[in-house]
Amino acid sequence: MADHRKPRRVMRHVRRIPGYRYARRTVVPRIRDSATARAVVHRLFAVDSKQHTPLDVTAGRLLAGIGRERLPVAVVLLLGLPAERVREVVDELAELQVLTAGFRPVVVMDVPELSAARAYGYPAELLIAPADWAHATQTWDDYLRSTLATIFATYRSTASVTVGPDGLTHTDRLLLGALAPRV
Repeated sequence: MADHRKPRRVMRHVRRIPGYRYARRTVVPRIRDSATARAVVHRLFAVDSKQHTPLDVTAGRLLAGIGRERLPVAVVLLLGLPAERVREVVDELAELQVLTAGFRPVVVMDVPELSAARAYGYPAELLIAPADWAHATQTWDDYLRSTLATIFATYRSTASVTVGPDGLTHTDRLLLGALAPRV
């Protein structure tokens, strides 16, 4: 059994240091919310030579509180979706995220509508549309396969949803809702 007397004694002394309460109330939350501090910690402690450097995926601007960085990452593919429908689908996604508080979305699209995702603070990736693909030695399918593999590995995705022209389906909503942590 571990001896807990020493850490308790140290904490008793630390609590007596002038400015401790101020630091606990103001400095610690700022460090916890700092993207730079998170990036430094991830690079120092989450080093794996076989994987890409992990990104700290934000939960966006709609969720707050401790534990949001532990929510699973869901890659939402909006490939082939018309540009005028992207904002509507991202709005649906934001509504679902608020209702379930169960995932951090990464939006992947092939139309330059990044502002729809960034308005909520979601990371967004832009791929080249199949109609605009002009590479002579690589097919668009190979490009898509390798790019999606990089996205899934980089963001350490737990799930992915492919959104069709009608938006999020009932099954998509159920899948994203099922990612919510069990209490």
